[in-house]
Amino acid sequence: MLSLRELQRHFGAALFDSAPEAIMPWICGDGLDVESRLLIYRNNLRQGFLKALALEFPVIQRLVGKDYFHQLALAFQANHPSRSGNLHHIGQQFPQFLVTLLGGTRYNYLSDVAALEWAYLVSMGGAEATPLDPSVLLKFSPDTFSELRFTFHPACQLVRSAYPVLRIWQVNQSEAAEAEIIDLDSGSDQILVRRGADEVELHRIPRGDFALLTALANEATLGAAFDAACGADPRFNVGEALCRAVGLGVLTQPRVSQRALS
Repeated sequence: MLSLRELQRHFGAALFDSAPEAIMPWICGDGLDVESRLLIYRNNLRQGFLKALALEFPVIQRLVGKDYFHQLALAFQANHPSRSGNLHHIGQQFPQFLVTLLGGTRYNYLSDVAALEWAYLVSMGGAEATPLDPSVLLKFSPDTFSELRFTFHPACQLVRSAYPVLRIWQVNQSEAAEAEIIDLDSGSDQILVRRGADEVELHRIPRGDFALLTALANEATLGAAFDAACGADPRFNVGEALCRAVGLGVLTQPRVSQRALS
């Protein structure tokens, strides 16, 4: 006699075409042959996963076509099955899956497009937070500014690509959109994805700004983030970059510490 845990494990494995024989004796046909009944559950599992992934990555589906996207979804599901009944987060590993699958090929850019689509979703569902009020900085001594750490807004994401992924994303927002040939060698993108008042916005930002914000998002001090930005762009102006970041609501309140307070 199998335990409930063993039955559940065998049933789950059978849904992924793995050793269905182990569960067959325990399935009641009830007017339908056992294999057909199992296929119903297997089809529901696949179709639910496919539909959820297609909703999360509509541009990828349009670029590769529905048939190949179906194949990609099944392969991705086999490698990264959902661990929850909530399919909202199933696509988190999809960009990296495409890197592994397509890296080094002429379709390598697809992983970056997927990363942009995922950033869009994360931004859309990010928590609310109060953007940085510049007047708060007045309580810090100027000679301690380099030690400040800022909290990155949870509804903001950063995406960098060697390809023009923003243009690729833009021209593939509708099935009815006019086809456009995009030169993959036409330039790289550094993109800030942020949720605005009415919609998610995508902004190209300078290399220095991207390096600064990436460092701050990783909890670096302002001084360390400034060094990273200068490494990316020798002409970087930290004052102008922070003004742009504050204007876009990318940063929330600075982390207050006794070391940084005046």
